[in-house]
Amino acid sequence: IGVTGVQTCALPIYHYDSYLLSGVSGVNARSFYYPDKAKANCAECHMPLQASGDFGAKKYGTNDFLAVHSHAFPGANTGVPAKVLPPGPEQKKAIARQQDFLKDCIRVDLFGVKEGGTIDSPLTAPLRPTLPRLKPGKTYLIETVVRTLKVGHPLTQGTVDSNELWADVSVSDAQSRVVGRSGATGRHGEVDPWSHFMNVYMLDKDGNRIDRRNAQDIFTPLYNNQIPPGAAHVLHYKLTVPENQRSALTVEVKVNYRKFDTIYFNYTYASDYTRGGPFVLTNDLPITVMASDRLQFEIEGGDRATNTPTPSAIPEWQRWNDYGIGLFLKGDKGSEKGELIQAAEAFGKVEALGRADGPLNLARVFFKEGRLDDAVAALQRANDAQRFNPPGNRWTIAWLNGLVNKQNGFLDESIRQLTSILEDRYPELEKRGFDFSRDYEVINELGQALFERAKMERADPQRKQEFLKRSEEHTSELQSRQYLVCRLLLE
Repeated sequence: IGVTGVQTCALPIYHYDSYLLSGVSGVNARSFYYPDKAKANCAECHMPLQASGDFGAKKYGTNDFLAVHSHAFPGANTGVPAKVLPPGPEQKKAIARQQDFLKDCIRVDLFGVKEGGTIDSPLTAPLRPTLPRLKPGKTYLIETVVRTLKVGHPLTQGTVDSNELWADVSVSDAQSRVVGRSGATGRHGEVDPWSHFMNVYMLDKDGNRIDRRNAQDIFTPLYNNQIPPGAAHVLHYKLTVPENQRSALTVEVKVNYRKFDTIYFNYTYASDYTRGGPFVLTNDLPITVMASDRLQFEIEGGDRATNTPTPSAIPEWQRWNDYGIGLFLKGDKGSEKGELIQAAEAFGKVEALGRADGPLNLARVFFKEGRLDDAVAALQRANDAQRFNPPGNRWTIAWLNGLVNKQNGFLDESIRQLTSILEDRYPELEKRGFDFSRDYEVINELGQALFERAKMERADPQRKQEFLKRSEEHTSELQSRQYLVCRLLLE
């Protein structure tokens, strides 16, 4: 059915759940950020309308022209046009179309520096319009935030085991001499394996990397550095300033994307390549710079910088919020707990800057730490309309209140809060195209709360009869299903 047809048909199989459980779909009640208007489906982004005289064309919405959905499927597959199309203008146009789609999907923010080189060292942030002067011989952490913007699924997705998304970080002096580098490529186009990759390192049952699209052998990920939609990722880069450094140092961070890595490229195009052997071919697939940031730091006692930093275009509260989100999510897909102390400090800054996102996200941190009383207090502040304009999202507040009340044993209140997410309707939801009744994470949590509540009723015969009587009084379709489950448990 053709290459683009295969891609289009594969989309629902691999991506729909992650799209559905994102703020972009308007179904996830637990996202950090939401668009002004939800995207109804994947095709809104990946199959945009284009004017057409085709016999199947029609007018969509308020458009006064005939259109069809594009089947070029702009997304991230620069490898297909690079290898399927013959070299020439059409190939360049096809590659550019894919790369243009990637613009503004993410952003990179050189956010702060920590003198001392550890995660608990003092933080100087946010950077811009003023910068600290670095000291010769001292070690610093360069705190960098990568934030997903117009992405309705984790970055990256699809063939995450072979997609290459990595940070290319360089530090150079005034004479363009490289002082430090992470993320460089070798003579065959291979990326330095010690670089920071934002993909998944998948293993088979013997501990070998899934490196040739052998999906049937997938067993477990060694790491998963995908960035959720509307979320952030924090990179810590250690830099030791040379003792004799006097000229200013330029720090540049790029996030690069390439469809397939050099190992897979050699498996595909070199007939005699074997696992672990030397590369036979050079990976010439296009490398796209998805986002970058650059700053020049003066050295204490050294020369003046040639570039004066301008204020960041990102609102200060959002820079702190993104930084906190990245710290909060560190280790979220593994056994680590993230950098919760640092995340709480960042969200405290957001609250001080007058945004309800601060206490709302603080509640997430406190709940993760088991500090339920602090989580309750933070949620109360987030819901204070006199203190914040606007207050926190009522659906996210209800979600966190439901979790906290369930942990505290207040099951009736937990059930009420979780049910409100699924059932309540009000103008804001209609205006923005949100429908949280399909958020099955909330449904699962509600089911667990109802199960625990049913066990309490079962232990007391009188309360059991009262509960069965109440179950007959609920006419809501959703609540009828919930009470039916509990009746089956009780009977």
